[in-house]
Amino acid sequence: MQNIANDTINAEDLRLEDFFGPVSNVDHVELPPPPESSLPITVSVGPSSRTLLESANAAILAYNRRYGESVFFQDSSLVEVIKDSSGTPLIRELTADRLLSILTRNAYWVDYQTDKDVKLSLPQARMVLTSTPAELPAVRNLSGLYTGVLFTESGISAEPGYHEETGLYLTNGYAVPQVPDVPSAEDISAARALFADLFGEFRFASPVDFENTVLAVLTLIFRRMISGPVPIWVVDKNVSGAGGTLLCQTAGTAALGVVPQPNRTTASSEEMEKQITSAIVHGRPFVILDNASRGTNWAPDILLTATSGTGHVEVRQLGSYNTASCDKPMTFAVNGINLDCRADVSRRVYKTRLSTARALADEAPFTRSKSELLAFAEAVHPQVVWAAGVFYAVWKAAGCPKPDLCSGNVSEYDAWYRLCGGCMAANGYSLFLSNLHELQTEENGFDEDGRAVIDLLFARLGAEPFSVKAVQK
Repeated sequence: MQNIANDTINAEDLRLEDFFGPVSNVDHVELPPPPESSLPITVSVGPSSRTLLESANAAILAYNRRYGESVFFQDSSLVEVIKDSSGTPLIRELTADRLLSILTRNAYWVDYQTDKDVKLSLPQARMVLTSTPAELPAVRNLSGLYTGVLFTESGISAEPGYHEETGLYLTNGYAVPQVPDVPSAEDISAARALFADLFGEFRFASPVDFENTVLAVLTLIFRRMISGPVPIWVVDKNVSGAGGTLLCQTAGTAALGVVPQPNRTTASSEEMEKQITSAIVHGRPFVILDNASRGTNWAPDILLTATSGTGHVEVRQLGSYNTASCDKPMTFAVNGINLDCRADVSRRVYKTRLSTARALADEAPFTRSKSELLAFAEAVHPQVVWAAGVFYAVWKAAGCPKPDLCSGNVSEYDAWYRLCGGCMAANGYSLFLSNLHELQTEENGFDEDGRAVIDLLFARLGAEPFSVKAVQK
């Protein structure tokens, strides 16, 4: 199998370090305190709940100013962004005990009439805990955590902390190269070479599959700019060990800055529903359904709902009768060997095909180990976002044209195709999605073959009860 990257661009003619500097792991940046005053404040408490909530609002604001903004509303519940024992940020719902500590950490509570010090009680903290966002206007709404460099219509955000436009909390800080307003030919070549270096060792079945992989990375980076759902990225392979999981993880790491952990697929439709429901409720930006076996229903109804229409999903929270309304921007990928793709699924996917000789399946087809490749993808994450920024700037400078119609039907994903496909076409990629018509019609043909078998059995058996003996006869 030829190296697809070398067929599309000669990466050896470019020195990436001339554009980006040496590759190294990105150090996490500690969150700086907000610029406002962090001095302790004095607040009053009285017999009315209104006085309590107004004081609690000021006390939480004082806490956020002194210790860095970490207390938010999420889905109308008070939560806190903390770090676990490994230093990984996570969202934890506040308890009354924890909220009581926050309310008194940077605020002195006094009686509203006598100005004498008072001790805030646990029942009062519980009252604050049940308050609404309108009652605590200083507490901002949190959409979720975001690990990487954030790309929105307002530009690139690489500083850690709360991002007001999206409501996301950026957990890490990165040094991202400046994206020129009008990228040069050298900028475009460097951006393309970065993708060639990142994916050049994978054994793609054709150049189309390489370009579809670049499209998947752009989809992840531009996801917050796309209203509604995006199609499922299918990574199909001919044998075990061809690198399907690694390709999904490499693309996700390059786009989001951390290695995404895959979800194990199962033959149980109920278990698949639970896994996808959990991912949707938690708003994971990239969900990998890993190593789907042929015949597995890896696309249950909830996944089809999340990737079609508006992408809005009503789900019942696991272990309760409460429902959650989810319309968070998410991207799904699935990988497996010679995957089945039903007719109702084929128009919701685009595919990358990996193909390697069976004799090489148990050998390492890469010069870099899995850990080395993922570490490289993590290290160049800021440069990959820069490359996406170059593609986006070129597309905008051209007037944001919609690419020519592809061979298949992508009408349900018009916003995605205009943005991501437009950026691909504007920067010299011309083969992406050219296997879509074959995918959609081939799988429809597969369903027709199955229908023909049923018709044949009916013609032979008629009204006779179905049995092995009847089929043999």
